[in-house]
Amino acid sequence: MSLTEKKALTREKRLSTLSHYNGSLEQLRGDIKGSQIKQRIRTFSQVSDDEILYAIRVLSRIGQSAIVVHGAVGCAASGIYFNSEHPLNWYSTNLNERDTILGGDEKLRRAILRAYEEQNPEVIFVIGTPVVAINNDDINSCILELEAELDVKILSIYTDGFKSKAPTTGYDIVLHALLNGVVNRENIVKEDIINVVTVSENREDIASVVKILRDLDIPYRLLPRYSTIEEIRNAGNARASICLDADEGGSFAEGLAELTGVSYIKTDPPVGLRGTRQFIRKLAQTLSIEDRAAQYIEEKEAVVQKKVQRRIFAGRSVFLDTRTSLAGNLVDFTESLGGRVAGLAVTYVDLNNRSVIEKLDSLANATPVVIANGQPFEKANALSKDHVHFYISTEGDVAFAAKQGSIPVSLSDTAILGYEGIEQFADRIILSEAAVGLGKYLQQDKNPFYRTSWLKKSGNWYVKQEVR
Repeated sequence: MSLTEKKALTREKRLSTLSHYNGSLEQLRGDIKGSQIKQRIRTFSQVSDDEILYAIRVLSRIGQSAIVVHGAVGCAASGIYFNSEHPLNWYSTNLNERDTILGGDEKLRRAILRAYEEQNPEVIFVIGTPVVAINNDDINSCILELEAELDVKILSIYTDGFKSKAPTTGYDIVLHALLNGVVNRENIVKEDIINVVTVSENREDIASVVKILRDLDIPYRLLPRYSTIEEIRNAGNARASICLDADEGGSFAEGLAELTGVSYIKTDPPVGLRGTRQFIRKLAQTLSIEDRAAQYIEEKEAVVQKKVQRRIFAGRSVFLDTRTSLAGNLVDFTESLGGRVAGLAVTYVDLNNRSVIEKLDSLANATPVVIANGQPFEKANALSKDHVHFYISTEGDVAFAAKQGSIPVSLSDTAILGYEGIEQFADRIILSEAAVGLGKYLQQDKNPFYRTSWLKKSGNWYVKQEVR
């Protein structure tokens, strides 16, 4: 991600991101080879997130800030969910039909003033929406005028919901703005602290990783979520940065290294024994605490091995729905618990993370793969073709799987990172298998989630080769 650019490029332009695919693992491996990934389009979409929602997800967890969503009130509604455990720090300009035609500059000005008066923030973020893309409001002029008047930093977040099919672009846009508009580049005094870059991980995952850091007496700072503007401003004084998901936060760690010289520790997400072991060892090498880390790994693995040795899947089939960056270690972990991965759904594949797909050597070439932002109807189609015992999703949308006869397992509020993640994952599988009443009820219901005619079709019915 070039920091010299005013705006962050979309994932499609920067990394040839593939957001639409439905086919075999073997075919996908062929499509992602070369300097550019073969693209497909989806001619029908049931539901999907966009970069605006992903931008709000990150910004809503940054302290000392306020968010102004410039658009219709519905564009800001996700703030209620993302701020469910904290006081709301976002405002909507609530543009209507008239504003869509004539402009909403005055409403933007009033919203920024109100955010400033009520929150007294260090930074105000202004998020664009599709309405702004239509009425062409001059957000930057309003920002320049009010920055001088209020003496507060106001940053434009250049989202509009149209430019990218990969909502992860929203993360890039926010991180680009933080690097260029918040991070201090001058008079940096280095401290013995590690930046832990977290973008979308849930609270349980954060707690699991934090426990490892505390057990090893490693000073840390969470960035950018669960941090303050002051902490982001001082990100350059850290000894090193490490990402919980390099796909999401890697551009921030790379940009920080470029701007301030903070070294970037590259590692896979700490999922399962292998991923967690690698994560700790990479940290230990940077901090020269290899002996202490080796002893800690040995002690913790002796405890969690009891869970792994139970092989709780007992040879049964599993369909995994997860972020691409987690897929490799999650497949390995599932197989270590005795599971057979019969299908895979991931959010996107690009030039940065395609190695994850290329290294899934334990999976059969014919394994069905769905690449989709949302689209549960395509995943239901895949489940209908062959019975799958467990449907496990880190994204949270699992109810449709029960209708297809699979045991649905949502990990949206469960840790999967670190040693706590190993134990919570195993416990969730055991609990889900015991609680099968809902699944049986849904199967008996004569009203299907999706018509039989759709389930009989090929899963790639609406996914077509892009022609240029």
